[in-house]
Amino acid sequence: MTFVSETHEMMDRPFPHGDEQGRAPRRWFLIALLCFAIAASIGALLRLIYVVEMPWLLFKPWLHAHSHVAMLGWLFPGLLIALCGQDERALRSGFWKWMTASQICVLAMLVSFPMQGYGTLSISFSALQVLIGYALVAMVWKATTHWPAHGSRLLARLALVFQAVSTIGIWAMGPIMASKLAGSEWYYWSIQWFLHFQFNGWFWFAVMAIGSRWAEQVGVEVRLDALTITLWAVSTVLTFALAVAWSERHWPVYAVNSAGVLMQFIAAWRTLTLLRRAGVQLRANTTPWMRGLIGAALLAMAFKVMAQAAVAVPAVADMALTLRNYVIGFIHMNTLGAATAILLAFALMRRWLHEHDRAARWALVLFVAGFMLSELLLFAQGTMFWAGWGMMPGYYWTLFGASVLLPLSAWMLIGAALTTSRRTA
Repeated sequence: MTFVSETHEMMDRPFPHGDEQGRAPRRWFLIALLCFAIAASIGALLRLIYVVEMPWLLFKPWLHAHSHVAMLGWLFPGLLIALCGQDERALRSGFWKWMTASQICVLAMLVSFPMQGYGTLSISFSALQVLIGYALVAMVWKATTHWPAHGSRLLARLALVFQAVSTIGIWAMGPIMASKLAGSEWYYWSIQWFLHFQFNGWFWFAVMAIGSRWAEQVGVEVRLDALTITLWAVSTVLTFALAVAWSERHWPVYAVNSAGVLMQFIAAWRTLTLLRRAGVQLRANTTPWMRGLIGAALLAMAFKVMAQAAVAVPAVADMALTLRNYVIGFIHMNTLGAATAILLAFALMRRWLHEHDRAARWALVLFVAGFMLSELLLFAQGTMFWAGWGMMPGYYWTLFGASVLLPLSAWMLIGAALTTSRRTA
């Protein structure tokens, strides 16, 4: 307990909590966490549809609601808040007004997607949220101008650029559908463009920027050099070739993807080496609960790099593109394993969540368990499909049970945070 107390006292210095400016990031982080709880609840419901007959639930519209609320209601604001909420320099109140508008759009998508799927309302609010997102990205860009140019600021810049670049895929959808190319390779590429640069660009570099900025503030020497950052950035662009390989299975396409995978592997190795050298400093500035979440995130990142290294082999790439279990597992490896785990660890560092609360500790255990169990089941079943071994006994019930742990953990974290706020008010 002494170690935990000393660590919190040390971390309190760069992070103000007492005034309204200090409370705003926490309040909005919890609103974003509420979106995660809702998205995870829908995700568990979609797992249940495979074992319980629910004729009222149309899978695709609810899946769209799940994905949009998770990415735009949780990860997008959560990462922005973690990026801009690390310093005593407060954002202007306009940022929180734009954030309000963004979350209202997400709420509208939550209602409209189950009602009409991709319809007038859902598409309109999706497009409006993207436009609002540009304003938020611009504000965070300005708010991070005082960060070290060759450290966290460069990583934050790359994250924000990839966020904007990813939206090209969204805007391309209109002309593609107007040209009656829905269902064509161009339609597929536009969707994959958005997802690729969200997962491998925006999420990935935002997580590294958040960790890098925190390390700079507490004196941990983990600054990535220019070569490592360049390798990460170039590999992000080149590995989009895997999505192109879905329809253009030619050796030059696989060669470009393989070059990107090789660069990514080298960048990952250099990053891991740097983290190992700073191991003592990292332990001195974190608590066991923080290290547990960071460890889960690093493990997910390592598996993500290894999975992308494996798809450099054309036969493996074909398998990865066609087996839904692998696709979903890979998506959750990025969204849950890397981004969400880091955001929760950062919330502990900022004391937006309190690890001394028993309910919060149990919630964190359930989150890690739910994530790891669901990933294990998805990849194991995908491998069994590929090998021709059929279904795993009780697979859908077991997957549903693992999935339930995720919304349960999110609701428990929200409840624990609100209870702590009332006690300390």
